[in-house]
Amino acid sequence: MNSSCLGRKPRTMATSLSLPKNTITDILSRLPVKSLTRFKSVSKNWAHLTSTPAFVAAHLRRSSPNPSLLIRRYHTQSGWDCEMLITNPTQNYGTQLLRIPLEESLPRFPKIVGSVDGLVCLDVSPCYASDFVLWNPGTKQFKRLPFPLISSSRSNPIWLVFLGFGFDSFNNDYKLVRIVSFRGNDASSSLRVEVYSWREGVWKEINESFKLGLLCGGQDGVVVDGSLNWAAIGLQSFADRKVLISFDMGREVFKTIPLPPVTRYGNVKVMSYMGSLAIAVYPLVFAANGNNINRFEFWVMSDREDGVKDWTKMVVVENFSKSLVPMGTWRDRELVIKHMGGRDRENQPSLLLFDPVDEGTKRLSVDCVEFCLQGYSYVESLVPVHGRS
Repeated sequence: MNSSCLGRKPRTMATSLSLPKNTITDILSRLPVKSLTRFKSVSKNWAHLTSTPAFVAAHLRRSSPNPSLLIRRYHTQSGWDCEMLITNPTQNYGTQLLRIPLEESLPRFPKIVGSVDGLVCLDVSPCYASDFVLWNPGTKQFKRLPFPLISSSRSNPIWLVFLGFGFDSFNNDYKLVRIVSFRGNDASSSLRVEVYSWREGVWKEINESFKLGLLCGGQDGVVVDGSLNWAAIGLQSFADRKVLISFDMGREVFKTIPLPPVTRYGNVKVMSYMGSLAIAVYPLVFAANGNNINRFEFWVMSDREDGVKDWTKMVVVENFSKSLVPMGTWRDRELVIKHMGGRDRENQPSLLLFDPVDEGTKRLSVDCVEFCLQGYSYVESLVPVHGRS
């Protein structure tokens, strides 16, 4: 008699086959996050397996080679009318609108601080970059972080805040770095630095600081080889030139990196390219001294024959003004560029992928807007937002 007629549940295929655990792990690690999330409610064994650090790491390794592009698109300078979009230029599913499952008490349109291993760090504060959320769009998990230690006061008001979010491979930790600049009474500024640890779930202020540069506003830190990097205006021995301020997330120390002289008269966008530090130099919006550059340059830090690291110029695009604005890199080897005033659509910006090697371009099927300034590589992952403490 059929077992189903007696009210017995038929055995599942996985139980009947008795597949080795390694085989099951290998199969599951190839599946998308959405499928794995469903399986968690079907099998307790699979729910446990797919939550282990080893499985999360194996799944991430398979997902990382084919990232999507996460875009924050907005129509006004305030950014209060923005949207989160995700697309993948190698696939044909087009552009998807991401819904952010945040609490109603949070601002509706947060800013992206960084996207690493499937975790997206959002700044949801109205000012002073003082309220943050970790969000995994794949699993739809999010966590409101504790408030930072350093705050503004009437006697010591905050002037500017600089942020960076990245992975510290030395300590197997994700870290959010917050650099707070205070305006002094003598028009000088002082800095304090604090770091949030994903593993520990707490903020800590660090004494290590830098004295050789003033960070440039408008850009968050870019992760390259375990360090966060910001463009800065040099001081002291680096006076009258631009430099990079680099923060080693493992050792939690700063250092200053000189930039090519051409950066003096152009905007500098810090980027990652093929695992190396890179910069894009492009025209300033305003140049009071008339020394504005009229070309786009892309430089990559590489090793010379004597082992010393130095800047190598890869690309120069000349004879234009204020038309190519770099946003970041996708797959760590193609530049995401906002093209202003394209010929096909008068005064309508568009998003391009630019390959620095063959200088080929590909237009993305994303409707661009004037203030679309954020773009990040994004991979689906099972990395939890709550850390491992």
